[in-house]
Amino acid sequence: MQQYRQRFVIYTMTLIVFVLAAVFFAIGVFMYRTEMKELEKTMSLVGVPWDEPNGNFMPIDGRPPLLYDDGTDEHLRDTNLRRLSNEGILTVFVDAQTGVIFILNNGFSIDPDDIIEAVEQIISAKQDFGTLKSSGYIYRRENVGSNYKIALADKAYILSRMARNALLLFAGFAFSIVLFFLISLWLSKLAVKPLERATALERQFVADISHDLKTPVTIVLANNSILRSNPEAKVGEQMQWINSTDNAAKNMISLVDGMLTLSALEEKKRVERKSVNLTQIAEKSVLQMESIAYDRRIALESELDDGVFALAEPEYAEKILGGLIENALKYEPEGGLVEIRLAAVRRKARFSVKNNGSFIPSEDLEHIFERFYRGDKARTKSGHGLGLPILKRTAELIGAEIEAVSDKHTGTVFTAVFDLSDN
Repeated sequence: MQQYRQRFVIYTMTLIVFVLAAVFFAIGVFMYRTEMKELEKTMSLVGVPWDEPNGNFMPIDGRPPLLYDDGTDEHLRDTNLRRLSNEGILTVFVDAQTGVIFILNNGFSIDPDDIIEAVEQIISAKQDFGTLKSSGYIYRRENVGSNYKIALADKAYILSRMARNALLLFAGFAFSIVLFFLISLWLSKLAVKPLERATALERQFVADISHDLKTPVTIVLANNSILRSNPEAKVGEQMQWINSTDNAAKNMISLVDGMLTLSALEEKKRVERKSVNLTQIAEKSVLQMESIAYDRRIALESELDDGVFALAEPEYAEKILGGLIENALKYEPEGGLVEIRLAAVRRKARFSVKNNGSFIPSEDLEHIFERFYRGDKARTKSGHGLGLPILKRTAELIGAEIEAVSDKHTGTVFTAVFDLSDN
């Protein structure tokens, strides 16, 4: 089973990794677009106060900006301009008639020649917002009459933000992988439980059927060996061995028939139901079993409500009711009592059969509807452990249920529960 668990974890984690990678990639794209929109909005706000340059701004004429002794640009010495400046964003005003470029806000260091080259590319660009392929600068262009107000952002501006987002996404991705790995380990344990149970049932099935077939086959071989050792004996003198062989063969036929019946029932889907008179079927079943009860000196006591109609299939309902009575007679000690009840209770028809003299231990009770299962006490009786599984499956096909309870003092009760019909 360890191999199946490993495969389950590998397949599950492979799928999860691909799905999470796609999800986090989509989140990354969304975050990038969100950052770009925020940057565009910021770039528009930085240049809001200025619709045209004034004496505080220096035009670019191909020379570096004049610097004060402390190293700051002269057009940034103004207190209001410093308050409005935004780190990482450069805003310029372009006079379309003269071609003069005025620096409105200098948020990062850039060579004047690069500004001129970038402005030329931006003016000729088709979109008002985008990225310059040659330099990687992000720009936003705004028309002010016939002039332009252009904002430039260094690519490091957005990269720094995306690096932080990427770190968060990677941490989330790694945490998710670890979490899903632990979950897949836990789920693998749950996933193999049905397989372990099926394997155990298969092994039990092989063991049980081998046991049930081995005994009659051994009897047949032993009887044939005896018959061959007395070739001159008359048939009448060998009848006990012949009868023994017949009984062993009938036992094997019964086993095969039971297996075929159960297999056919398991392949069927739900059977179409109709309204049936469950009272009449119960009376018929009790009547058919009276001879068996009499032969075993078992008293049959029945209490059947009149006019109980249920949704079922007549043949299946008869098999269930008759099968439960036969099962009760089979395990009730000689001279005992079997009580049969039929009543309509809360939109349900309940048919119960009680053995007063039999008891099923709790460790056996939960397995009695499994094929070939027989408790120690049951193994002293004839049968192959297929009767109750057949009845259980028959009930399932018509939407009924079979329940069993057992107590040392009161005995064992099997109850078949059907849906009532409106006649």
